[in-house]
Amino acid sequence: MTASTTAINSASNAATNAANTMADRAHQAIDRAAEKAAPALDRVRTNVHNTVDKVADSAASGVDWAAENTKIIARKGSELSDVAGAYVRERPLVAIAGALALGYLVGRLLK
Repeated sequence: MTASTTAINSASNAATNAANTMADRAHQAIDRAAEKAAPALDRVRTNVHNTVDKVADSAASGVDWAAENTKIIARKGSELSDVAGAYVRERPLVAIAGALALGYLVGRLLK
């Protein structure tokens, strides 16, 4: 081996060692950053889960409220229909006169 070959090998080894050292340091830095970020990510994950749970609970209670009020409105509509039907059966002429008067008024308002 000549002196130039030895110098080249020595420089190559030094460069390889430097690259390995830099890679090790980079891995260590990444590991430290990951260790520091893990608690923050856990907190974020927990907060997101809590928020999703709150939204789901709110949506469920909203759906329950809407379903209950729909039943109440349907029941009231049925009661009003029964009352109106009973009134028309008891006083058919008054109901017809009222319907004609209301129709005339609505027709005049829409002209």
